[in-house]
Formats: sequence, C-alpha cells, structure tokens
Amino acid sequence: MDVNNLPLKPYDFKVEKLDNDNLIVRKIYAKFPAFIVYRTDSSIRLELNDDMDIKEYTDNHLRIGVDLARIYSLLPEKLSWSEPINKQIARAISTNVMGNFEDAQKMLHHAEERIIKLKTIQGRIQYTLSALSMVLCIFLLIYILPVEARLLAEVMLCGALGGLLSITVGYNSLEIDIDANRLTNSLIGSSRIIIAIIASLFSYFAIQTGIAFSFVKTLDTNHGIFLFAMISGFAEMLVPNMMNNLAKENTGKTIKTETHH
Repeated sequence: MDVNNLPLKPYDFKVEKLDNDNLIVRKIYAKFPAFIVYRTDSSIRLELNDDMDIKEYTDNHLRIGVDLARIYSLLPEKLSWSEPINKQIARAISTNVMGNFEDAQKMLHHAEERIIKLKTIQGRIQYTLSALSMVLCIFLLIYILPVEARLLAEVMLCGALGGLLSITVGYNSLEIDIDANRLTNSLIGSSRIIIAIIASLFSYFAIQTGIAFSFVKTLDTNHGIFLFAMISGFAEMLVPNMMNNLAKENTGKTIKTETHH
C-alpha cells in the first residue's frame, strides 16, 4: 500500500496542510498521541488515533453531541471571525474526551452565551447602520429635489431623524433574531426609518388639512411642522393612535347621522 494514501495520525497533522478529508487545517488546538482537535475553515474537528483503544474517547465525545450540534447551528460557515469562541469550544471538546463531561458542558454553555451575545451586537450594529444610511439618503435627497419640493423633503428628513433617535435611545433593547443574516437586519433597520418617514408625512398633511395640530399652521415659520414630523418619527404609536381616534370620531358621527334619520 502506498504510504502517502494512509490516513493521517494525530501527530501527522500540520497547520495549512490537508487533513484526511482533504480540507486545510487552519488551527490546531490540542494534540495528543490519541487524538487531535483542530479547525478547518468551516468546522472544529476531533480526529482519533485508531491504532489505539479509542472506544472510551468515542463514547465521551458522543455525550456532548447535542450541545455541539446546538453550538454549530449558531456559528457562521466561516469560523475565522470567532476565534476566541473557537478556542473555548475546542477546549471543551478536549476536556470532554478526557472524561470531564460536566466541565466540558459548562464551557459549551458559556460559549453558546458568548455567540448569542456577539450575534446580537452584530445584528444591532447592522440594524442601526442601515437606519443611518437611510437618513443620509434622505439628507442627500433635499439637494436633488427642486425647491418646490424642498419642504416635503425636509419633513421626511425630520421624521427619519426622529426614527433614528428612537433607535439610538432604545439601542440596548433592540430585539434581534440571532438566525437573521446581515441583509435581514439591514432591511428591518431601513423599514423602521421608512415607517418614521410615513408617519412624518401623515403629520404634515394632518397639519395642512387642519385635521390635527392645526395651530401649527398659523405660525410664521415651519419649525412647528418640523418638530411634529420628528415627534411622529420618534414615537411609533403617535400616528396610529391619531388615526384610530379619527376613525372613532368618524364612526361616531356616522352612527349619530343614521340615528337622526
């Protein structure tokens, strides 16, 4: 048999060389005569030396199968960005193989908490940056639109700023789906600003038609309009509540009219 085709033993593995599945070994975390724990681009692996009695090692490794499956479902396809967490997972695998199951399980639970926290932080940053990008786009729109439409664009900008301020104030409480990718988080962040813009436009037209905040229209400047546009963008429920109140008023008037007839 060609010795070059023989499976590699733990002591044969080298960084930046191929493993037994022809994947490049990127990092070696633990290396013993009986086993090796290492990382490729997409997984953290355990390789056992089948020349030795490995039944105990295999049984030990299978005990944390559920915990590892849950951890791997949270990790990205490429593991290079999460190296500190990778080291902790590798240490847990090594500890468990040696028979310290409870200690290994504690390490994996802590690693899972770190992954969730990291993905939550990343999601919030993506969400906020997307919202900020939308605000900048509206800001640039002011200089593109003709002068006649400048007021409307400024109202939209104030609403967008109100929405951005709302996101910033509630940054630590933003709910992020840890399974969501960057595109999803960005779209959700952008949609929050779009909702704020729609709310600001509603407040603007409500002022212009005298349905609500009609006293603002009597002011000599547009500062009141800008203020209510920003408030509408900041307070998500202001416009929906206003629309509900208007609907109730109209419903009440309709009922009275029908009763009178």
